[in-house]
Amino acid sequence: MSAKQRRNERQRQLNAQLSALPKFRPVNDHHVYLINHSTPTLLVQSLIELGRRTMTFTIDTEQDFYSHRPALIQIEFVQVTSVVILVETCHLPHPASILAWLIRSLFKVILHPDKSILAWGDVVDELMMFIDCGLFSASLLRNITTIDVQSRFKVWYNDKFPHHCPLAPSADDHVTCTCSHRPVKNLNDQWSLQKAIAYLFDEFLDKTRTKSDWSRRLESKDVRRYSITNRKEKESRELISYAANDCLAVTKLFTTMQAD
Repeated sequence: MSAKQRRNERQRQLNAQLSALPKFRPVNDHHVYLINHSTPTLLVQSLIELGRRTMTFTIDTEQDFYSHRPALIQIEFVQVTSVVILVETCHLPHPASILAWLIRSLFKVILHPDKSILAWGDVVDELMMFIDCGLFSASLLRNITTIDVQSRFKVWYNDKFPHHCPLAPSADDHVTCTCSHRPVKNLNDQWSLQKAIAYLFDEFLDKTRTKSDWSRRLESKDVRRYSITNRKEKESRELISYAANDCLAVTKLFTTMQAD
């Protein structure tokens, strides 16, 4: 078995193990909107206005598992009732259209230096892969204000949940640690988002959809009967939920850390 296969098997086993926990629940209510060539211009105009009133956003991205093509940008407008937009970068309008201009204007509002961008990891590196989509420039990305929640979480968690093993309570992660509540044993390792949600909230953030055909067109129709068409719609709804939860989970962790 190759190293990649072993890694995939470990992820499969972890997902199966954590699936016994209650499902992940966001800290706030939310609405999800798809941004593609069929999105009404009035909706994008409303999102621009909402973006101007929003100071914090959470961003994640997805690449298509099969083609490795950048395929989806997820953005949460962090509010009491949040809005999550899923920008389908393989299904954007013509660059010269009014809709495309509005979508670019929306990104200018979101990526303004006065806004705070939450992410699990380096969001600038992730967004750089989408430059060719024409939604924003590299110079715009270099000036955004980012908060890497993943790196902050590790420091916060270790301080809040000290060692109970022979290591000193304030010691860093170490391979000799035997604490069950400290699953990250190597100083250089980072928490996965799934583990962070599981250990802090006892909730299951499902990651079975990570390796998906993200370049496909998402649909949000209701599933009312069992048919080939509606099986595809059901799969789209699961992908939409997965994509939104990756933002909502980061927001939930950051909100908890800020409240402590």
